Amino acid sequence: MVRVQSVQALWWRVFAFGLLAALLLLAAGACGGGDEDEGGAATGDRRQGGELVVHGNTPESLDPHYSSFAQDISLHRMIWRGLYTLDKDNRPQPAMADGMPQVSSDGKTYTIKVKSGLKWSDGQPLTAKDFELGLKRTCNPDVGGQYQYVLVNVVGCDDFYNNKGPESAVGVTAKDDTTLEIRLQEPQPTFTIILSLWMTFPAPKHLISSSGAEWPTDPSRLAYNGPYRLVQYTPNDRAVLEPNPNWIGDVKPTLDRLVIRFIDDYAVADNAFRSGELQFARVDVSQLRAIQAEFGDQYAKSLKPSTRGLEMQMEHPVLSKLDVRLALARAINREQLNEVVTQGANEPTTSWIPEVTSGVELGTFDDVIGYNPDKAKEHLAKAGYPNGQGFPELTILVGDTAAARATAEFLQQSFRQVLNINTRIEVVDARTRSQRFSTEQFELFPGGWIQDYPDMENWILGQFDTNGSLNHFNCSHPEIDRLVEQARFNTNEEQRQEQYRQIERLIIENVCGIAPYWHENDHYLIKSNVVGMKENISGQDAFQAGDWAVEYWGLRK
Repeated sequence: MVRVQSVQALWWRVFAFGLLAALLLLAAGACGGGDEDEGGAATGDRRQGGELVVHGNTPESLDPHYSSFAQDISLHRMIWRGLYTLDKDNRPQPAMADGMPQVSSDGKTYTIKVKSGLKWSDGQPLTAKDFELGLKRTCNPDVGGQYQYVLVNVVGCDDFYNNKGPESAVGVTAKDDTTLEIRLQEPQPTFTIILSLWMTFPAPKHLISSSGAEWPTDPSRLAYNGPYRLVQYTPNDRAVLEPNPNWIGDVKPTLDRLVIRFIDDYAVADNAFRSGELQFARVDVSQLRAIQAEFGDQYAKSLKPSTRGLEMQMEHPVLSKLDVRLALARAINREQLNEVVTQGANEPTTSWIPEVTSGVELGTFDDVIGYNPDKAKEHLAKAGYPNGQGFPELTILVGDTAAARATAEFLQQSFRQVLNINTRIEVVDARTRSQRFSTEQFELFPGGWIQDYPDMENWILGQFDTNGSLNHFNCSHPEIDRLVEQARFNTNEEQRQEQYRQIERLIIENVCGIAPYWHENDHYLIKSNVVGMKENISGQDAFQAGDWAVEYWGLRK
């Protein structure tokens, strides 16, 4: 067995660049003060009791082993936790695990001790068997876990997911109630950080069927091991959370109730904040400057490791043509889009991976897909549609927010003016938008990616490799696949980083599923009597400020 200190040293070498990026993000984004625990998160001066009402979006799913959208992940972290968690500096720390993993000398077997005496929120024992079931559910084809790709290195997981092997062959075994063994195909320096993510959360074996495929939507039929438990859930309305009496974390929730109001339209949420109905809201960036002036210290901004762009369904007969995708990409004036739609809220880009993670200078790909009306027209003509003649009407699918609608309208107008083509805008609620993307029922989709952990592989794996579980735009390129296989378990860090940079260039040159248009900033409204949200803003935020550490939220004394 490799000593824990050696495992941590290996992890640090692999993640040194990514952690530097994360620290830069945190330095730019963190604000406020307050007391801190050893992990660096701030609790502030909280009083006991009270109700906090915050803005959210309806999740696509309550199932952490299936989900991929930010609003889902935000809620999952509030009510479940895994073997490990990330502290404010993105370092893995034991959560339900009793210490760091013991790793075999060949790097392929992880033995993890689970804390003894753990209980679910309903009082039933929480054991290594629940973690075994949780990991296997993500590999289960009947669950269809969208983040299964991060467990592809687990022995038998990929075969099970693709109906090529049995569940019994998946290399995850509870040796006893407090010992979990995970077998990998290849050494993977990133695996401990993977074990902090939601698709590895435990599943309540005493409530879930033996196959583990079904996941209840009724909160009373579930059990929780996070700081809160879900007591009410009404899609498109609200979720109500109360403290979990069996939460083992050092920091205990002080709120009596946490209410998440599901509001798709950020302008509506901002009005609810204005009237005192909400104590936290996401900002309608189409009104950013007015909101900054109106709310002063109640406004907070943070740099987010996120990229937004126009995603294209490459199985569509027209969008399957590279020249069509290049024409659309080169018809977008990113600087103007950012100014018109978000009043300069974000950072225009033609890159996929943010510079702080990739080291690739902003603007590197401007000559490849940057705004150029003449080149856009040339590409469309080359594709067989000179001056837009014969081009079919495509649909832009967006959520029901002012910024989303404005983005779609800007793109629609750009395509009409530059390319002489017409598009149709379809506006749907957040849950429908997520479902339509996951089931690949879209043509053009303003979407993007939020970094899950600070490494370039998180921006590539599962999204751009053929048949990746998150590759819903169906990018398929043999050279990308070849480089992914080389980089996935490459322990030569310099070489691995360069392979991912090559992949990014191929993604951009081939507009392989997405034409990026900005790196995102987060903009929040937080009442002055709220503690723990602004203090814990970081790149780990999913939807709300500091929602990666919801147990720190509270009301000021």
